[in-house]
Order: sequence, then structure tokens, then C-alpha cells
Amino acid sequence: MLVAIPMDAMMRVYHNNPCSATMFAIYEVVGERRDIRYRYVDTRLNPWEKHEGEMVRDPRMKACECELDLSKDPHHISEHYALLEVIGKCDYIIVDLYCLNTLYAMRNVGIKIHKIPPFLKTAEEVINHFVIGTEIAEHLQYVHPVA
Repeated sequence: MLVAIPMDAMMRVYHNNPCSATMFAIYEVVGERRDIRYRYVDTRLNPWEKHEGEMVRDPRMKACECELDLSKDPHHISEHYALLEVIGKCDYIIVDLYCLNTLYAMRNVGIKIHKIPPFLKTAEEVINHFVIGTEIAEHLQYVHPVA
């Protein structure tokens, strides 16, 4: 399965609304229920960053406050689907915060959201939390990168 992790410009886990992240690290997670392996696949620039869009510039978007007055604006709702340009083939997006519009956009295309705590800083910590916190592991013995 493919998972997307929002990252900032310094390649740290981005904990605000993923629509305002600089980029996404894509990882592949494979294996059996007792031996899960993961590997880094690619880093993809957020389309809003590439085109200098409002989504990455507006502090309300970073803070997930778009529900307040923009939740009924069809144009704004459709802006959340731009992420699919870079994470559309992923099975999961791993995030700390997200707005309802992001939830609906991901749900409509079959991408599941896995929530993480704010103290995770690296992609490896996030992947380990994801594997342990989801149903893919049973009697987990090993989680490690593919060598």
C-alpha cells in the first residue's frame, strides 16, 4: 500500500492542514502481519505550492479553519481535490490536523486518513506509528525499512 505524509520545506512532518503542506513523502508499506517493511518512494511537491496558490499562503487554511465560512463554497471545496494530483494513487494520508473538506475529498476517492499525534517529527516515526496503529499488524515482531 502507498501512504502519503505531509512534509514541510525542511522535510519534517507537517502537522497543520495537509492542503497547506509544502510537499508529500510517499512510502510503500508491504509485508505480512508479522513482518512489515516500508520503503521511501518519492517526494512530491504540493500543487498549491508549485502554483503559489492561496491554500498554502492563507493562515486559515493552515489552521484548518476553512469550515467556518468556506465550507459551503463549491469552489473552495473543489480546491481540496488538487492534492489528488500528487497523492491520488495512495491508500492512506497520515496527518495530525485536517478539515472536514479534506476529509470529504479524501473519502470520496477512497483515501483513508490516519491521524497521528503532534510529537512525531520524522517520517520513520510516522510510519512506525501508522503500522502499529492500524489493522495491518498482528503480533507485530518487526517494522523496518527495506535495505
